[in-house]
Amino acid sequence: MNLISISTAPSNTLVGKPFYDLYATLEVMQKLWAESVFNGFEFQNVAEWDAGRPPRDEGERRLAYWTDSQKYTTDQIATLLAATGLPVHSVHANRDVGVCLCSGQPEEIDVGRRLIHESLSLAEQVGASVCVFHLWDTQKENFDTAFVHDIFTEIAAGYPRVKASVENVPTRLQGTTPFDLAREYDWITLDLRWAALYDELDKFTAVKARIANVHLRGEIENGRWIIPADWFPAQKSFDFYQALDTIKNQWGYQGLLTVENIPSDSTWQDIIAAVASLRKV
Repeated sequence: MNLISISTAPSNTLVGKPFYDLYATLEVMQKLWAESVFNGFEFQNVAEWDAGRPPRDEGERRLAYWTDSQKYTTDQIATLLAATGLPVHSVHANRDVGVCLCSGQPEEIDVGRRLIHESLSLAEQVGASVCVFHLWDTQKENFDTAFVHDIFTEIAAGYPRVKASVENVPTRLQGTTPFDLAREYDWITLDLRWAALYDELDKFTAVKARIANVHLRGEIENGRWIIPADWFPAQKSFDFYQALDTIKNQWGYQGLLTVENIPSDSTWQDIIAAVASLRKV
């Protein structure tokens, strides 16, 4: 049976707290665990906790969040998570990694290296088997893919107990797609929204043995997940449960399934019912 996790930062909306409120995150984790429908968590290592500089990814929008947020070191976060006794199966790395590595600026690249180390270290400390990375700048039309690959694989080799997993996030790199980029890495996180947007789910059949995590995203209607029509190309269809059936039953995938988004108008009951529906696939 696949382990089903839920992503921490988006879950804060269930108690009306901002995603960067770490103590609210710990509170929500305890409440979700008490519902006995999840097997654990994907902990998001958000950029708002980094005392060094404001977030680069969506920097203007998130500057106010960073200013408002308390700051924590990796060791402090690991200690707080350990104190909960809750299982963390994966860590989502700071999303600035790709922005920094693709910047072409030596100082920013060094920041990117540090962020990779910090998230892999956090995953190692909390016993997470997977660490998820956004490894390229989704807005850049040109960057050195080999350079990014070499930096990442060299650092990841220093954390053999953690699968450093690259997510199929969007790209503007000319002549390429998220699948083209992600397939070059040892471990992959397959995000259903991006697979739908680029109509690439079938392509991942070729790398199914290297998928370490699947991000489940959608909206909830009547206790079931749906993929909104504007999440996939015109003249295409993408059914959430058919996609999950393909991944689990046709591919034989036995790894992590991570509920990564909480629709804005969702209640506790909506989430519990929608997660229960996953067990039936």
